[in-house]
Amino acid sequence: MVSRRAFTIGMAAGSLLPGFAQAEASGPTALNIYLDGKQVGAFGIALTRSAGELRAEVDIDISLRGFAGIPLYTYALSSKEIWKGGLLQSMASDVRKGSKTQRVEVGRVGSKLLVQSEKFTGEAPSKSGTSSYFSQDLLDRKIWINSDNGELLEMASKRERRVDIGGQEFVEFSTSGGLETRVFYTDDGRFGGAIFDVKGRQAQILPGDVSSVKASLT
Repeated sequence: MVSRRAFTIGMAAGSLLPGFAQAEASGPTALNIYLDGKQVGAFGIALTRSAGELRAEVDIDISLRGFAGIPLYTYALSSKEIWKGGLLQSMASDVRKGSKTQRVEVGRVGSKLLVQSEKFTGEAPSKSGTSSYFSQDLLDRKIWINSDNGELLEMASKRERRVDIGGQEFVEFSTSGGLETRVFYTDDGRFGGAIFDVKGRQAQILPGDVSSVKASLT
C-alpha cells in the first residue's frame, strides 16, 4: 500500500561523501508519514561512515486504524545498505505487511550485483540505486532496486522548483517510471521529504505538522 515510501542514494564517492558527512553531523533524520493529511506513521534515516564505507539504515512504520482504533493495515520496513566507491555493496531489507513478512537481499560479487527476493532473483546493473531516497545522487541512477520487494525499477527524474517546507528551503524533483513521486532535497543533496499517490489518496513524508507546510507545497 504505502510501500512507495522511502529512499537510498549513491553516486560517485566524491559526490556522496559531502552529503553523508552533513547528514551524520545532524544526527538521524526523522520524518512523519501522512495519508490524506492524517499522520499514520514514521520514517527514519540513519547514516554512518566507517573505513571508506557508507551505511544507510532506513526504518518505516505505518499503522492505519479505523473506528475505535481497530487496526486496518500495518506496514514496517527495516533496510540496511552498505555503499563503497559509489557502488552498492549490500542490502538487507525486512518487510512486514500485516502478518506477512518478506526479505530482500542484495550482495556484490566482483562487478555483479545479485538480488534475491520473492519478486525478483537475478543480476542487477552494477551501478543500480535503491528506493530509499536518502540522497539526491540517487536520481541520476537509471535502475533502482525496490527495497520493498526486490523488483528492478526503470527510473527517470526532473528538477522542478524550489519550495519551502516548514521554513526550510528544498529543491523539488519529480521521479517517473517505476515510482512516481515529488521528492525534496536540501542544496547539499540530503533527503527532506516526498509526496506521492496511493490508490487515489495522497501520501506525504514530511517534517513536523503537515498542516503547517501544506500551503507552501501546492
